[in-house]
Amino acid sequence: MSSAAEPRSHFLPAGFDHEAAAVVTILLGLFQVLLSVPLAYAEQTLPKFFLLPLFLGILIMTGGSFTFANERNASRQLLRGCACSHLVGLLGTLLAFCLYCYTLNAVSHVDHCESSPTVSENSYGYRNVMTFGCPEKWLAAFCWSVTLLLLLYDTGAAVMHSLLTVSALKALKTD
Repeated sequence: MSSAAEPRSHFLPAGFDHEAAAVVTILLGLFQVLLSVPLAYAEQTLPKFFLLPLFLGILIMTGGSFTFANERNASRQLLRGCACSHLVGLLGTLLAFCLYCYTLNAVSHVDHCESSPTVSENSYGYRNVMTFGCPEKWLAAFCWSVTLLLLLYDTGAAVMHSLLTVSALKALKTD
């Protein structure tokens, strides 16, 4: 089997396994898709914000799938698709990084429950539920946590996409 007939991605650092990187990339995309579900039911600063991690996760999983398929059955067409999907995925993750940072900053400056009436603890003889905060604050904290997780997974996906893009482009240039 000649390397010109079956181009494979080049190993960047010593011990860099492309199949493991593809699996990690697929998992990072899957986490993005799964975390878009709770955001669909939460009120956000940006309307339809849950669509960003949904489509970005699908894009990240596509790039990982192309890498895995190219490592199993190497061909120039798969390598080209791998390089293109990783370039598009890298651009998408960089755009999502900016939007996630904006959302984290915007959510932290919103005041919740300032105008809502408070119930004093003395008005009830049992444990007061209102002392734990208002539901809007809990929902905002939950959305902030999910967005922070999305930001962390997006950063990992950007690193994986950049490594796999460089590897695929090197393989396309040498063949």
